[in-house]
Amino acid sequence: MPSLRRGATLRTLDGEGLQVVDLLGEGGQGFIYRIRFREEYYALKWYKKVESDRFYENLKENVRRGSPAETFLWPLAVTEKDSRGGFGYVMRMKPDAYKDFSLFILNRVRFSSFSAVVNAALQITASFKTLHNRGLSYQDLNDGNFFINPDTGDVLICDNDNVAHDGENLGIQGKPRYVAPEVVMGRHKPDTFSDRFSLAVILFLLLFRNHPLAGMRDEDGDDPDGNELNLYCRNPLFIFDPEDDSNRPKAGIHVNAPKFWPVFPSYIRQLFQRAFHKDLMRSDGANREERIIEREWLKALVQLRRDLFFCPACGELTFYPREEDEAVCMNCRQPVERPAILEVLGQQIPLQPGLRLYRYDIDSTSDLTVENIKEEIGLVVQNQKDSRIWGLKNLSDLPWYRRSPGGKEELRRQGEVIPVIRSNSIKFGTLSEGTIR
Repeated sequence: MPSLRRGATLRTLDGEGLQVVDLLGEGGQGFIYRIRFREEYYALKWYKKVESDRFYENLKENVRRGSPAETFLWPLAVTEKDSRGGFGYVMRMKPDAYKDFSLFILNRVRFSSFSAVVNAALQITASFKTLHNRGLSYQDLNDGNFFINPDTGDVLICDNDNVAHDGENLGIQGKPRYVAPEVVMGRHKPDTFSDRFSLAVILFLLLFRNHPLAGMRDEDGDDPDGNELNLYCRNPLFIFDPEDDSNRPKAGIHVNAPKFWPVFPSYIRQLFQRAFHKDLMRSDGANREERIIEREWLKALVQLRRDLFFCPACGELTFYPREEDEAVCMNCRQPVERPAILEVLGQQIPLQPGLRLYRYDIDSTSDLTVENIKEEIGLVVQNQKDSRIWGLKNLSDLPWYRRSPGGKEELRRQGEVIPVIRSNSIKFGTLSEGTIR
């Protein structure tokens, strides 16, 4: 039964009052309540059992640290302990538009576009980059930690009460199928390196909708615990290992990964093959320091976002044929040709109506944080009278300068448009200069 009744009043350690409104849900560690706090609605996680003083002190420290990024539903205040030693913490409410990540994996909720999928991957990765750069580790990264808006891909990360200084563990071991092999086998405690293994699992699930280690070696036998231990810990093998095909996806069961794997750009496939290489999944934890860091994931995911464009045949998003002159749409399987592109800072960015330009595309000094991966500075638009005429609209506060093939230079301020014409050059303030090809 829930520990708190409706209308119950509590106080935080800072002396602020809160009132329980109703029960929202229940998890493994505790109950989630809607509360009135600071004249607004918030959520309160109340623990089912009495947690240790060490856990309580770490939770207080997390409140003092403050949230690493806006994506975290971070502890805002900790309550006083009640007469039985029980307590909880206050956090922001999850908006109704955000759905559990597990529902996406089960195909009960679908993303509005592949662009939203990539956006979710970027936000998750940037969030953990910031967390790890602060010297913290999450320690229990799994599919239950994320709420995602299916329309935009915006992410909220919950269950941040286990976050601690890297190398310090509060007793949490992680969720099976997500935790690193060396943690399951008791060779290492959860830390940044085990977080990076779990992050790779989450990203693979997000992009390919199957677990990266669940293939033909998954045996439906009399020993499910032993099967799981062997599959994910003692002898893990990536389902697309380039040297060993003994754990390929099972036909009729693992249907998503075989469908998506061939159509993703090779730089994404190669990155996952590195992330789940046998040498980085050893049960003794050897080589765990070589796991892919967040910055490298972000570089590839930013490129993936740049490579999205609309198939002329079906109108759905597919991948820009960077590696060949012609590619196949991942949706309708029709050949697609290269669209007009913007070459800037050594990158090739497809230009089609509806596609967006981001600050990091034109600013080589821009760090890939949760905030700036969202900063849109340009949008490709169509002429309202003639849809064959396209333009790049300035959404930023930077002055843009268009230089035509004839050498004429024109200023374009916020809200103004530069025609998408091959050989047009665009100077983005003092940050960079690109050319349309």
